[in-house]
Amino acid sequence: MPNFKYKALDDQKKIIEGILTASSRDEVAQMLRKKSMTPLTVRTAGESSSIHGRVPQIDKITFCRYLGVMLKSGLSLSEGLEVLQSETKHPLMKRILGDMLYSLEQGQQLSEIFSRYPDVFEPYFLTLTKAGEMSGKLADVFHFLEIEMRSEYRLNAKVKGALMYPTIVLSASIGMGFLMFFLILPQIGKVFLSMKMPLPAMTKFLLETSIYLSKQILYVGAGLILFGIVVFILFKKGIIQKAISYIIRPIPFVRELIKKIDMARFNRIFSTLLKSAVPITDALEISLQSLSWYEFSSLKSKLPDEIRKGKQLSTVIREHPVFPSLMVQMIAAGEKTATLDETLLDMAIFYEEEVDEELKGLTQILEPIIMLLVGVIVGALILSVISPIYSLVGSVQQAAGGR
Repeated sequence: MPNFKYKALDDQKKIIEGILTASSRDEVAQMLRKKSMTPLTVRTAGESSSIHGRVPQIDKITFCRYLGVMLKSGLSLSEGLEVLQSETKHPLMKRILGDMLYSLEQGQQLSEIFSRYPDVFEPYFLTLTKAGEMSGKLADVFHFLEIEMRSEYRLNAKVKGALMYPTIVLSASIGMGFLMFFLILPQIGKVFLSMKMPLPAMTKFLLETSIYLSKQILYVGAGLILFGIVVFILFKKGIIQKAISYIIRPIPFVRELIKKIDMARFNRIFSTLLKSAVPITDALEISLQSLSWYEFSSLKSKLPDEIRKGKQLSTVIREHPVFPSLMVQMIAAGEKTATLDETLLDMAIFYEEEVDEELKGLTQILEPIIMLLVGVIVGALILSVISPIYSLVGSVQQAAGGR
């Protein structure tokens, strides 16, 4: 359904600008007149169905919170969405809200609208919305979604925060290395090489390489810019993240950290789905599908099939060593007491706290390792420059002593 940008006069003769989703310009004009507005210009803004991209997590959290509060207070959904659309700054979210306004007026359901944006709304988001529509508890569903996404947002923020310091130190060290290699070493190298004095092989190679590359600075700069663009594109597509994940998986403490992050996410999503009366097989499949560790995600179809055969959840996951024994025991206790959703929520909080502690430990380990690595690299560069200077000073002293 196309979007249209419009300018119109309201009842106070003020010019209002915005975006509406409709089938034609005439329909936009009719929609504006219903709101006591006089249309001035209406032009096409593009097709909402052709939009791809992601919406920041904080915008989705605000969206769920606002919808939950609005539905609980009994306000009109269309009026609330109009206000939210006018306040939203993110262009994709604004267009989604415009699509929602039009589609709701046409009698479509929210879950049907969300399904048109698979890059924005996750499978559990769609499933919960459908469950809320069927049970008449949409307000509770959006409240659950807000809590789930806010917890996930905090967890991601902790992971990014733990990696921030090492990233800054490493980036600064690489920048200093480039500066030294392209600006300082060529000047020193010209002096040493012109003196025809014997130099260590590594020092000579380093100086000659820096001099050659400094003369090709335009090509080097263009190559670095092109490399940066390629890295940015691959990063946006998630290819680099997958490659890094594959490389660091064998590292023991990293592997355990990723598993605990997945366990926290799995338990929280699973708990939220069960609280919203989603069938356990569907809830389990969606929860496993949202995980990044391959051992978990590979079970997304196998485990639900085993439960459909009549097995209990605790029995099924006990057969797969990838699940911690503590989790198996807690799920078994939750099944016996008919409080499985609450037990899963407790496990989610437990693993989130575990991740928090491990991130602190990981930061403490990474800091000295990175500092040591930077020291070795900088020390090697300095020694390669200082060593010929010592040789030159020794030669001068010998010459002076000979006189």
